[in-house]
Amino acid sequence: MAYTAFDLFVARCRFRAARPHIRAGARVCDIGSGSHAPFLQSLTSHISLGVGLDWHVAASHAPGRTSLLQVDITRDLPLATNSFDHVVLLAVLEHLPQPEPVLREALRILAPGGSLVMTWPSSAVDPILWVLTRVGLVKDELGFEQHQPRLPVPKLRAMLQRIGFAGMHHGKFELGLNNWLVAHKPE
Repeated sequence: MAYTAFDLFVARCRFRAARPHIRAGARVCDIGSGSHAPFLQSLTSHISLGVGLDWHVAASHAPGRTSLLQVDITRDLPLATNSFDHVVLLAVLEHLPQPEPVLREALRILAPGGSLVMTWPSSAVDPILWVLTRVGLVKDELGFEQHQPRLPVPKLRAMLQRIGFAGMHHGKFELGLNNWLVAHKPE
């Protein structure tokens, strides 16, 4: 699918929010990476390994330091336990009717001391997306009408803590219309 200039701008904003939390030389798994894993591609000179997981990948392949796997991210992931320094979910949480199993798998594949890095839009974005889609500034690839009700940040933090994450930090970007959260797997 061809993205609009606005789609690419918004994606780059997400990348800028997430990148400071990815250490050099890290092993990174991008859950819901998209068909070409653009975030991982933007990190190729910064990381040692990147694995993108998405159901939109036409076929599993490995361009350079990154591998793309066609995977249903709502099921058990075909990855080893404790195998990544960072797991990222960029604009994925709002598409998950049941986020807890996905977040449990993220914890499982994270190495001790590793971090989960997430971004997601506030619910105020949906009416804006509706207008931008209707005027052709945004492609509606995943159907924003399918966005799930947003978990309030305190409930998301409680869920992450219940799963086993600790040391959480939250912030906003894009004029407060998007969130980022970093949570750590204890050592």
